[in-house]
Amino acid sequence: MNKRITQGRKRKRFVVVGCSHGNLIDPINHDAVVRFVQRFKPDKVIHLGDFVDLACWRSGAKGTSDESRPNGPDIDAGLSFLKEIRANLVFCGNHEARLWRMTSHQNAIVRDLAEELIRKIRTRVALNKGELVEHWDLFRGWRVLGNFKLCHGFMYSENATRDHAEALGNVIHAHTHRVCLTKGRREDNPTGICVGTLADIPNMDYAAQRRATLAWSSGMVFGEYDEEFLYPNLCEKPRESKSWNLPI
Repeated sequence: MNKRITQGRKRKRFVVVGCSHGNLIDPINHDAVVRFVQRFKPDKVIHLGDFVDLACWRSGAKGTSDESRPNGPDIDAGLSFLKEIRANLVFCGNHEARLWRMTSHQNAIVRDLAEELIRKIRTRVALNKGELVEHWDLFRGWRVLGNFKLCHGFMYSENATRDHAEALGNVIHAHTHRVCLTKGRREDNPTGICVGTLADIPNMDYAAQRRATLAWSSGMVFGEYDEEFLYPNLCEKPRESKSWNLPI
């Protein structure tokens, strides 16, 4: 499959975000991203996945508070955000992958609900005239823009962004929730960028006791691209700040 996105010769604008987690999105982050997209007017708006949280669908949710988390507000908020930013390249992350796994569940009620929620996601992306990348894996779960691969992300650890760059080359990913720009240890000098998370971090209950959560932060990537190159700018919002410092 040809994963390269065909573009014209003239430079176009793009915005990349990820890990907004449905109704767990921070209202400050929500408003800043929507306002920036409206003003910047990008040709390509990319959400790298985990646009919904789906806590009650996670393995291990049974017997925990996550089991009682309703689907409706989560799905509605996630799809509304995709609509507001007019996302036209949307990736499924590990949270959305929970639904796809459940399409083969032995319980027909669970299976049918998963399929119905997947239909809602597909419909929303189609209404945006966009592409939904449904595969969360190393082989089919990425696309190319300019000279960068875009993906949700697959690896954890302190060096996950560097590891993504060393595995894939120039890459922009989400997944680890840590805003980061680093280089890979290869002859071609690849760049790895993580966009962080747009979620309200203190409300991410499942990670509230993990020291690594203290390294999480919010960010986005924007810039221009053409057929050969992508020119990224990484913007991070300091956690203690009540606003973003964006160019427009």
